[in-house]
Amino acid sequence: MIPTITKNYQNVVISTGNIINNELGRKSNEELYDGLKITLHSDPNAERVVVDIDELHGRVQRATQELNSKLTENGRNEISIGAKIFLNKNSCDCVREAVDTLLNILNVTHVDNVVLAYHPNVTGTAGAAKSVASATSAATTATTETTKTPCSDDDVGGSSSSGSVNSWSARNGAEGLAELKDLYKCLELYAQQKKITQLGLADLDVEALRELHKTAKVAPTIAQVNLATCCVVPVDLQDFCTANDIQLNTHGDPELLLREEQFQGLAPGYIIDWSLRYQVHVRCRGVLTAKGYIVGASKPRAK
Repeated sequence: MIPTITKNYQNVVISTGNIINNELGRKSNEELYDGLKITLHSDPNAERVVVDIDELHGRVQRATQELNSKLTENGRNEISIGAKIFLNKNSCDCVREAVDTLLNILNVTHVDNVVLAYHPNVTGTAGAAKSVASATSAATTATTETTKTPCSDDDVGGSSSSGSVNSWSARNGAEGLAELKDLYKCLELYAQQKKITQLGLADLDVEALRELHKTAKVAPTIAQVNLATCCVVPVDLQDFCTANDIQLNTHGDPELLLREEQFQGLAPGYIIDWSLRYQVHVRCRGVLTAKGYIVGASKPRAK
């Protein structure tokens, strides 16, 4: 890892820059790992690698100028910027840091949508992460709710997953839902300030989504479901989203983007607090013009 960051900072931010032109893995966890590896372990003096160290803010940023050029080659009203935040711990400070960093690095006043993924009972240990990674190994790009994967006869017909032990509510309980509501309130402030146009949530079953929707001041308009763990989108979830004007998408992201030991190999002494993926599309053509990851990490404080 770049020595300046390792020695001097309690908290660091790492930006991969635009990864579209890199030969990176197609799965999000592979893209993130490879993007961080290129950013942190390439020779910053090499001509083909442009890595900036922002010592004031504790940031390592790759190819910032190239990213900015992609964002400005079309007018702001001609592009759509979406992001997904993967939160590793219950912290509104992390939510704020993720959004503020996104706006700052992309140099924009607002983004079009942000989806929050929060799984409090998924840990970064090797065993837990391995089970999550294997359950979501068939990662794909987001598709519409009509996408289906092969299922057993018991699964055919879009039966409700409400009682499933794998549902978000069953795994995280009332405490997890209360935490999610507080985290969502942090995002709502950005929507109220018009810094985020649409808010979304990932992987909730219909019970959790319904309960959060009841208390939300800014109702979520995007819901993501992972078809790696739910081969047919439950009918009750489809009905709730339809009734409440919520766009229902599927995705293939693992709940844990990067295992602790993987990140330790890249940035010794640090753990990931949050990570996000952003994508920039040209509206009229639907062309993906920029894509990258940003990670917020910190050194564990001595107890």
